[in-house]
Amino acid sequence: MSEREEERHSMEPPNNSADTGSRRRPEVILSAVYLGIWTFALLVFWCFTDSSDAMGFSLVFLWVVLPVATFVVSLLIGKNDLWGRHKWWAVLVFGLMYLLAEYATFGLAYMIAGSFARLSAPRPGMLLAGGLISALGLGIGSLLGRGRAKQER
Repeated sequence: MSEREEERHSMEPPNNSADTGSRRRPEVILSAVYLGIWTFALLVFWCFTDSSDAMGFSLVFLWVVLPVATFVVSLLIGKNDLWGRHKWWAVLVFGLMYLLAEYATFGLAYMIAGSFARLSAPRPGMLLAGGLISALGLGIGSLLGRGRAKQER
């Protein structure tokens, strides 16, 4: 390379392919954390509980762990404005995940116990509950993010 080519080459902006990967990193991390918690809940139900543990599992995972995880992840999505205006799709996604958590545990166990003689439908109330928790977290997070952005100006 000649001196002139080296000079021109050094003036070109660097390839920012690594920057786009790091910019998406929080979205991937939060998604992976939530999916890990969700998967752990299902594994606990199917591998470490029996019929006498149903109430405990329900209280711990369906009433505390998953709602808190949904709220916190939604709060962080809103606060950091992850996915921009598309972040509100998270309400539907978290609602579906909450519905699936109940359906893949108690709903499926009920169907297996009856040898699939009677199929149970997912309960739409679970979709609504998970969606409301997520919407609350996203709303509060968005307000916190706006407040932080105003203070930085």
